Amino acid sequence: MTAASYSDLPVLPTIDCPYCAAVVPDAGFCGACGAHLVHEGFRGSQRLHSYAAFPDEPVIRLSQVSSLFPHLSHRAKAPFRAALGVIIVLLVIFAVAGTAAPLAAVCAFGVPLLFILYLFEVDPYEGSFLLPTGICVLLGAGLGAGWALIAGPHVDRALQISPLSSLTSGGALVAAVVVPGVAQLLMCVPGTVVWLMQRKRMESLDGFVAGATGALGFTFAATITLLSPWLGNGQLLHEPVATSLAQAVFRGLSWPLISAMATGLIGAGVCVTLRQQPTAARGRWLTSPELALLFALVIQVGLGFAAQAVLPPVVVILANLAAISIVIIVMRVILHHVLLHGARGVVIGLPRVCAQCSHLVPTMPFCPNCGVADRAMARHRRSSTQSPSPTLGAS
Repeated sequence: MTAASYSDLPVLPTIDCPYCAAVVPDAGFCGACGAHLVHEGFRGSQRLHSYAAFPDEPVIRLSQVSSLFPHLSHRAKAPFRAALGVIIVLLVIFAVAGTAAPLAAVCAFGVPLLFILYLFEVDPYEGSFLLPTGICVLLGAGLGAGWALIAGPHVDRALQISPLSSLTSGGALVAAVVVPGVAQLLMCVPGTVVWLMQRKRMESLDGFVAGATGALGFTFAATITLLSPWLGNGQLLHEPVATSLAQAVFRGLSWPLISAMATGLIGAGVCVTLRQQPTAARGRWLTSPELALLFALVIQVGLGFAAQAVLPPVVVILANLAAISIVIIVMRVILHHVLLHGARGVVIGLPRVCAQCSHLVPTMPFCPNCGVADRAMARHRRSSTQSPSPTLGAS
């Protein structure tokens, strides 16, 4: 669209947003603060029915793909959901078959490889994909391997059943509290290094990506190191199927997913720039990186105690699935508030086609039509201004 054709567009009707008092287009959502203008009061300002990254979903929803991959386009969700499903199926097949090497490979590579494909798809660093991603993966992998070599023996000793074994013994407390706590702190190192290296300030979801990438590099190397004894005991696992399934759920799903989401929240909290004036959405305290770090430590220590309790495999599987669900909900609530409270200059910019809803809307912090946060879209999608087709401007 040329500058001349922009001037031919009709003047948008505007209103004063009842929540932030900004002059915004008269549409379903406030383009400045993201509030839902159709609803009133708390429901409109908090908009828990419309997730800021994917407004067609509620905030409280157990959706792993739209939670771990916030920059993903609406059309790309289905392929990534299918890929995650393939990883789960392979974990189950190899655990039931008891094949050591394939199960260890899927546990180590599955989720990290899927996240790397996501980074290649959205390019959060604007063309400099390889360097920050390589730093996060390699540094995380080095820390993960070192942690596994040092911490592995402590965990093995604590898991040895004896008449005096207890969750409150010194060895159990070290294995359940200190070991996972140190692991979580080490997972934060790669994202911090990338954050310090950036010449310009990173956006909140860039911090999320850096934190999650470092955590997945950590779990990748630590999983290979910890599962290496499987490869030395022959091609088959010499343990019950239920035990193999519990190991597969923890090593291949729970630990990498929870570590990525929890560490990503810490990165998002570090990089978020809050508005000078709080918005009507409230919940500003949820954007604190200290809160995200505390939550990450609590969930990792909880998993540590679950491992030390020597529970039946079915209970272990259910506990890990419950932990994944809790982290998904908490992560979505926090990221939703991070996007609502993120600082942006409130201007009504040039018209563009929203990559989420395909409507022609002015460039603003939030799409006035669907309410998606501008910073939840990949940069190459948010920066493109296209000529609308006859149907794109329809309401």
